Amino acid sequence: MKVNRLCFILPADFNEIAPLDYPPVEKPVKKEGKKHPYRDCGAHFVGFIGDSLRRFYGSRCLLHCCNPRRQQSSVFHDLEGVQMSEKVGGDNPRIFSYAELYIGSKGFCQDEILGSGGFGRVYKAVLPSDGTVVAVKCLAEKGERFEKTFAAELVAVAHLRHRNLVRLRGWCVHEDQLLLVYDYMPNRSLDRVLFRRPENTGAPPLNWDRRRKIVRGLAAALFYLHEQLETQIIHRDVKTSNVMLDSQYNARLGDFGLARWLEHELEYQIRTPATKRHQFRLVDTTRIGGTIGYLPPESFQKRSVATTKSDVFSFGVVVLEVVSGRRAVDLTFPDEQIILLDWIRRLSDEDKLLQAGDSRLVDGSYKLADMERFLHIGLLCTLHNPLLRPNMKWVAEVLSGNISGKLPTLPSFESHPLYISLSSSSNTSGSKSTASSRLSTATATTSSVNITVPFASSDYVTATEETIYETAEFGVNGSNLSTSSSRRPTNFFMVDTPREIPFKELIVATDNFAESRRVAELDFGTAYQGFLDNRHHILVKRLGMTKCPALRTRFSSELQNLARLRHRNLIQLRGWCTEQGEMLVVYDYSANQLLSHLLFHHNNITGSSILQWRHRYNIIKSLASAILYLHEEWDEQVIHRNITSSAIILDPDMNPRLSSFALAEFLTRNDHGHHAATNKNKSVRGIFGYMSPEYIESGEATAMADVYSFGVVVLEVVSGYMAADFRQPEVLLVKRVHNFETRKRPFEELVDIRLKEEYNTEEFLRLTKLGIACTRSDPKLRPTIRQIVSILDGNDKSFMEEWQRKEGSEEWKERNACSLSLVRRIHALGLH
Repeated sequence: MKVNRLCFILPADFNEIAPLDYPPVEKPVKKEGKKHPYRDCGAHFVGFIGDSLRRFYGSRCLLHCCNPRRQQSSVFHDLEGVQMSEKVGGDNPRIFSYAELYIGSKGFCQDEILGSGGFGRVYKAVLPSDGTVVAVKCLAEKGERFEKTFAAELVAVAHLRHRNLVRLRGWCVHEDQLLLVYDYMPNRSLDRVLFRRPENTGAPPLNWDRRRKIVRGLAAALFYLHEQLETQIIHRDVKTSNVMLDSQYNARLGDFGLARWLEHELEYQIRTPATKRHQFRLVDTTRIGGTIGYLPPESFQKRSVATTKSDVFSFGVVVLEVVSGRRAVDLTFPDEQIILLDWIRRLSDEDKLLQAGDSRLVDGSYKLADMERFLHIGLLCTLHNPLLRPNMKWVAEVLSGNISGKLPTLPSFESHPLYISLSSSSNTSGSKSTASSRLSTATATTSSVNITVPFASSDYVTATEETIYETAEFGVNGSNLSTSSSRRPTNFFMVDTPREIPFKELIVATDNFAESRRVAELDFGTAYQGFLDNRHHILVKRLGMTKCPALRTRFSSELQNLARLRHRNLIQLRGWCTEQGEMLVVYDYSANQLLSHLLFHHNNITGSSILQWRHRYNIIKSLASAILYLHEEWDEQVIHRNITSSAIILDPDMNPRLSSFALAEFLTRNDHGHHAATNKNKSVRGIFGYMSPEYIESGEATAMADVYSFGVVVLEVVSGYMAADFRQPEVLLVKRVHNFETRKRPFEELVDIRLKEEYNTEEFLRLTKLGIACTRSDPKLRPTIRQIVSILDGNDKSFMEEWQRKEGSEEWKERNACSLSLVRRIHALGLH
């Protein structure tokens, strides 16, 4: 008997697949609970809110969000009796009724005000439905332009998912009021904590360890916005007052500058359904936005265009503030110290950089070299020439310690123009001399500074069509405002969230699941492609019948897990369907084919379908970025448990998207930043050949188990061999590679012969050694995913020494005894 490919899904424990008592699909049983007296207080506002939103978004807007009682042909519950629509949509932004926000904030009481500014006021509110504490931003501005910025804010922020961003919980439209609802941050904003004085508050200054964590978190948030989303987001208002602190003093970047979107026009263009991309283009303007002290010098030039380097500059100023404990502009200091950046630049030229450190910090509570390094990074980020500033990926890697060695040398700032020049105002009377100082921006041209930096260019290309969201726009100066109404776009984005899709729509989209529409066997189901509403390219995965408890668990887990994640290299959930007794998962789809198809399913050894080396390397880098997001950059740690070449979907440009989240496990962080398993069951689930030895033995989902699976995929990409192929004399790829290593055979013999030696030798050796290191039998010898990302960026000098300890043959066999035993059993059955 012959098979093309054999994958084993190890069975669940008996108590998992035993019949369970759950509500039947035909007549769901709703759980009875104590009804809160205010739970339905906003029901009568539903129609009004729908009408209000239609005024903003046009005729096609969020109707499914405003109609919670929409009729369904069937209601699907998971094994715990929770309705799927509630389980999947629980973390998505939603429409709040004005009544619940009014009640929660005690009638928007003065005592509940958290802060205020040009945008309006922020109130603390306790939702009457479940007691959740939130922050409600009441936007003060009104008018047509502001309505457009409100819609744009929702589009830009609603789907962001990162542990260092303030999460948008929803919004409310009431008469002429616009309200945004965010997570409540107990420690308020960074400026309140950083600049408080013990003599005034009695509270100790922010200690050094927390300052380091805050800076690292802010860097991670900006890296996510700049490079880890389909559409690049430029914040343009990074400052200490917009960095919020949660209960553990983790930085969360918030306030995407809605009040500063007032004066720009957004032209909305819908491209062809096949590309399904959206572009916002900014109308040229000379008006300046943001906050003096954080604005980059180039923003003062006429017709300046915001780039990621604008955010890098503002981030650098925040770093200098955090280290020094001083504001970017502080009129209480002597003239030569009012502008923080110019003062620290002078200290750098005088070789007295450490004098900029916060004097309130206790001696011995920090390392001098550590403080100096942070100041150095801050000055690199605030270089006058934006081309010489690092990108946020490099900054995040340096701050995490994955890039060692000396930092790029700082130039002499004597050749730089002052960031802000100070001159005395002679015609101002009745004010203090320090307060009457006039700030004027430097207008000098960029100096010619000959320094070499390794981060001047970035490999990242902004989305497929270089689309940009820009936030924190220009302040009002009263000019050219009359033309905006005539150019008002007629359509806006919906805030698309995963929803239940009628079965008949999927029938139309896939031509009744025609064989010609079938893409592949994908993660416990068969996948079909099609077009929803003739414009959304989708992938529909048919899992099976709803009566199977094991499949019901996979189905509900995938929907709940995937709906909460957002990364440019993760597949995005569009919806689901449980009609006709089936379970179907619907994804956004712009794919070409699966990675496994390109690597293994070929009719000849040459041809146009051969995956080129540059694509292979990019796939591995992008996959590592996605796993880093899952492991370290989301609110919870996500262990995928099913990283395989068949779980990686490639778009026409060969950019990968990781799918197959049915086995994913979420680990919650405790108060000390560690992780605790939410699912105590440790049954082994996965595909044979990709599972690590310790996972097969214990069933415990760990980050290192994912690293092992990633390493197997790396070896597949390098060699063109399957992870497990029973047609080969050596079934397991990791065993074949281990033999190469122990016998000291040249690694070049492993390279995929279809490449015909057309590959980068340095990158090939890097990937091969990385694949070997990731698949070590001892998890302690594997690199972390953050280290892997750094290695793939070329920072592998230390890696060559640290992770090259070889495993002896006997040690390897002992640790992999279960896998080797299973191979022998399969051979005994006569399978080939």
